[in-house]
Amino acid sequence: MAAAAGPASRRMRPGPGQARLAGMLAVASFFEGYDLNVVMVALPAIRGSFGLTQAQASDWVALLFLGALPAVLFARHADRHGRRRLLLASITGYTLATAATALAPGIVAFGICQLSARAFLALEVTLTWTVLAEELPAQTRGFGFGLLAMLNAIGAGTGALTWGVFLAPHHLSWRYLYAAAIPALALAAYIRRQLPETSRFTAAASAGRLAGSWRPLLRPPHRRHLVPICLAAAAGALLTQPFVFVIDFLQTQRHLSATAATLTLVGAGALAIPVLAAAGSLSDRLGRKRVGCSFLALSIAGALWLFLLARDPVSLFAALAVTYAGQFGAWPTLSGFTTELFPTSQRALARSTAGAAAVSGQCGSFLLAAALLKLTGSFPQSAAILATGPVAALAIVASCLPETAGKELEETSAESVRLAPAGRRNSRSGPPRPGSRTRRRGGG
Repeated sequence: MAAAAGPASRRMRPGPGQARLAGMLAVASFFEGYDLNVVMVALPAIRGSFGLTQAQASDWVALLFLGALPAVLFARHADRHGRRRLLLASITGYTLATAATALAPGIVAFGICQLSARAFLALEVTLTWTVLAEELPAQTRGFGFGLLAMLNAIGAGTGALTWGVFLAPHHLSWRYLYAAAIPALALAAYIRRQLPETSRFTAAASAGRLAGSWRPLLRPPHRRHLVPICLAAAAGALLTQPFVFVIDFLQTQRHLSATAATLTLVGAGALAIPVLAAAGSLSDRLGRKRVGCSFLALSIAGALWLFLLARDPVSLFAALAVTYAGQFGAWPTLSGFTTELFPTSQRALARSTAGAAAVSGQCGSFLLAAALLKLTGSFPQSAAILATGPVAALAIVASCLPETAGKELEETSAESVRLAPAGRRNSRSGPPRPGSRTRRRGGG
């Protein structure tokens, strides 16, 4: 699908095969967004079913985020044996684990099912972004990132809308939300027939350029990018707890009904969704750092407005819309660094490592929030203090990461790999398994 890297490739537009690939990955991202956010929209009902206080629910949700950590181990296999097979396994795995959640009799079973689901979800996110980055030309890669993020957000909004409009008003169980994930199995069956291995991975495997160890990722030159990316990911995730509890906040502290709170969330998100694709395309022209940091600053301002100043339904809606516009603009642009700055031999592992760093920030968000709530007695003040995390992330990105927009992956990752001709690639089989020569070579 991808042509040989070089100046000419920057002028390329995605071909039919690349557009079809982007469409398949976008649908996968839709289901990922849906599954990942069900716990947020139905949290008050889930708490009621299992008899959890807000503090107990916070502890359990923090534990669920740890489910993403095993994806780091699986991502290493994707760098050694290919992206395609593990992507199929991740879609199937999270669909089955999500469906099983609907049958959980208690909070322990619920936690086990969701830990499993999030492990597969984290792997799916890593691989969809990696595959898209490796197949799209430089000039449209940011747009591709925006497409994935946009379908992810639409999936999250679909779950929220289903709950707020159809299930909650009719007093139906939150379990239906998890059971509704089963159709994603059809996507896995379709991708199994249609999805090829990426050209960059196939070329790297054929040339013996796959790393036999994860250690090169921690050495120069990759370490100087990995460390700030992980620090920014962890710091940026510190606002996770307030937004996981945002519907709970709107209901219990701003006194909106369940339907009004959900519609406020969905409406604000829907208003901001066009920002996702626009921000990706804009970052292709103006740069990832300039666009991403600007939107990140907007999201911080919106969060402070939402939790500290907004009181009536209109101002709550406006503040949430501004926050989501900032988050949706920063997400696809800044996330691109985790795939663009590392070579094919380490790309999935690098993105998954950054994801693990984000998980540490997410868990830290819940732990810090619990301590801050005890100290201040105020949810809004706790959220304002946690907002210092994204401020630190903005400073790290602006000062420590290079610009990647408009450059092929071979330039941004200092990798020299000749891509395999599209006609030689087998869409149903994996790439050549790296032999002894591959294992002896450490870099990408």
